[in-house]
Amino acid sequence: MAIFDFLTNIFSSNEKRSGSFIDPNSFIPSGGSGIPVNQDSAVTFTAVWAAIRMLSESVAQLPIGLIERLENGDKINRTDHFLYNLVHNKPNEYQTRFGFIQKIMYDLCINGNSYIQIERNGSGRPIALYPLLVTDVEIREYDEKYYYYNKNTGEAIEYEEMLHFKIMSNDGMVGMSPIDTCANSISWGLGLERYGNSYFQNGAKVSGVLQTDRALSTEAIDRLRNSFDMNYAKIGDSNKTLILEEGLKFNTISLSNEASQFLSSRQFSIEEIARIFNIPPHLLRDLSKSSFNNIQEQSREFVQYSLMPYLIMIEQEMTCKLLKKKEIGTLFFEFNTNALLRGNPKERAEYYRTMLNIGAMSINEIRQKENMNRVEQGDNLFMQLNMATVDTIIQGGDAEITNEEQIEEDTDADS
Repeated sequence: MAIFDFLTNIFSSNEKRSGSFIDPNSFIPSGGSGIPVNQDSAVTFTAVWAAIRMLSESVAQLPIGLIERLENGDKINRTDHFLYNLVHNKPNEYQTRFGFIQKIMYDLCINGNSYIQIERNGSGRPIALYPLLVTDVEIREYDEKYYYYNKNTGEAIEYEEMLHFKIMSNDGMVGMSPIDTCANSISWGLGLERYGNSYFQNGAKVSGVLQTDRALSTEAIDRLRNSFDMNYAKIGDSNKTLILEEGLKFNTISLSNEASQFLSSRQFSIEEIARIFNIPPHLLRDLSKSSFNNIQEQSREFVQYSLMPYLIMIEQEMTCKLLKKKEIGTLFFEFNTNALLRGNPKERAEYYRTMLNIGAMSINEIRQKENMNRVEQGDNLFMQLNMATVDTIIQGGDAEITNEEQIEEDTDADS
């Protein structure tokens, strides 16, 4: 414990004695529309909320197991290992596995990082996994070693005692926040929403020309200009009702929302969010470019290209920091994605029939994948009789020639 007290005193000191990485939450970017973009404002955009929910719930529903690879290459699920219950069922006393993984994915989608502190018993065995607030954690370097500093408690946590999940990083240590990096696109979508709300709320347009037959003084023109700038220049002031005086007439020159492609811009903003989070647009309920034929293929791409990078990252980090060094290489964590890749019933039936005919799967293995109970003698492997190796065919041909020669010899002997 002395080393931790020593490091805590160093990190909490005002003297700059250790290097630290940039805190990704230290600033709030402002997008091109002028709307500040942060964690709270970004999730109010429905496309962002739907994308984060889709990713977090899709990963959280997948079962994760502790797998052992045998010497012959077979894999078995080690349900008897103490880490299986910790990761698969209950990582701590107040969270289920679903809520635990969902929290990890939410932090990754918002901040690009997720920190899970490992609690161990006296023998070094992990007994609990506790998520930390991303804003409370900072990575610091001291004496050529990296530590996680909890700004809330002042605790210095060793690198091996923290599960650190991170997405794409420019320094290899801290992940880049999608919200901060793509603030302009998110701000643009928020601006479109605010403009649309303002349009329907006020019910009139303000873009146009003020016209009068009277001559206005310079003071009157400046007063009108200042009045318009003060009341109608901001995005929140658009579409307000005008009150005119002194014989002024307002001639609108603004285009309709359809002419200005407002709805198309709204749709494009959804495509931008889908691009940021790398998910198919139809999962954000944008079906404009989807059909029955390509949605199934897009769903498979969602698992392969959208979910798999997160799954592999979580699996490898858990394997490296939860398992003992002597277990790494034999044991590893793995998500089961079979449920998401099963396809429609017709395709599954054709796949199972092929695997059964070539002897690659047994009846019980097929029933297990379909959540059906095992049957007696269902572990046998079958193969069609009209299939054989080249060596077997050659040997069989030699045997037939030998039999024909034997028949001829017997006939000659009888004569």
